[in-house]
Amino acid sequence: MIKGVNKNIIEVLETDNPCFERAILFIRENLGKKEPAQLKEEAQAYLSGLKPRRKGYTKVRLGIAAIKLGSAAAVGAAITAALLKL
Repeated sequence: MIKGVNKNIIEVLETDNPCFERAILFIRENLGKKEPAQLKEEAQAYLSGLKPRRKGYTKVRLGIAAIKLGSAAAVGAAITAALLKL
């Protein structure tokens, strides 16, 4: 455990993740009294439980995008039909 100027910090060197070689966690002031070994265990458990967030469209967003696209196509078709009748 590394002690900062104003904060207690724990640095995890083995993240078990191919993308990250280390992690730095800031310990809450009211929990800084725990044993360093216990804090390291909790840090490892926390990091192993993290999952990457998926970027991109979710099903709901994809559905909304499809409705918007369909509505725009319908409006465009209606305007085209109205102009062709003139």
